[in-house]
Amino acid sequence: MSSRSMMGSPHRPGEAGTLHADRLGDPSAPPIVFLHGITGSRRYFRSRVAPLAARYRLVIPDLPGFGLSPKPHVDYTPAFFRDNIRAFLISEGIAGRPFCLVGHSLGAIVSAEYAAAWPEDVLRMVFVSLPRYRSAEEAHLLFWAGSPNYRKLLGEHSMAANVAQLRRTGVDLFLRYALSFPFAVYADCRKFTLRSLTSTLHDSLIHYNVDRAIARLHGTPTLLIHGGRDTVAPLENVRDLVDAYPFMRLEAIETSGHHVLLTHSRRCLRLIEGFLDEHGVRAGDGASARPAGI
Repeated sequence: MSSRSMMGSPHRPGEAGTLHADRLGDPSAPPIVFLHGITGSRRYFRSRVAPLAARYRLVIPDLPGFGLSPKPHVDYTPAFFRDNIRAFLISEGIAGRPFCLVGHSLGAIVSAEYAAAWPEDVLRMVFVSLPRYRSAEEAHLLFWAGSPNYRKLLGEHSMAANVAQLRRTGVDLFLRYALSFPFAVYADCRKFTLRSLTSTLHDSLIHYNVDRAIARLHGTPTLLIHGGRDTVAPLENVRDLVDAYPFMRLEAIETSGHHVLLTHSRRCLRLIEGFLDEHGVRAGDGASARPAGI
């Protein structure tokens, strides 16, 4: 990756334009907003979380720069994603009312940024495979070792690196990924521009530290779901968060990797539903007020 700074001029909310989204469930039910990871789309979540629509209003947008959402030639910083999600949720009539956020990888970072900026909006959060790096160097090395697409982008694609990655990941998990990924997810993995991909990598992952947003979460109850064999966002990097922040809880699924929601869908849904029920977020509660005592 280039060492140049891509942190440029500030962006107005909604600058990317109207986001493409899927909407499931009763519009009057408590909302859950799902935010996907880099190169992903709304379809990463849709089929796996659809059972939740029996009790909740599910809103699943394509982040700007990915899927079918606009892809402006801008800097894809966490603030850019955050502000465009804010504008989208205002247009959906959700912003300003309590809702729950579920984010995978990059989506977890955007969720943390949103909750830090508008804590009154967010009842509960679920971070799936949260990328937490202590330095840009660590992030680069983890991406290089764990992502063949990242190596290819850098022009360092090699069979030896791919074999080494397979050995670290394990053949069983590799085969589970192959069987778990819906075709729609594969199809959407190329719906980005060079700008949206490289700027997101540089500004929102490699050169970003999520700790600054987490420190401003104001005690929002947060569930972390993480794969024990995640080579891109290692489990060890998030373990100490639960000691530093009592409002966080970690559920490690030791046999999974970065795409734990796809390989262990039922378990993840049980964890999410149990977490929301535990804190009183139920279909009968509506979405106009926080649960008592919160």
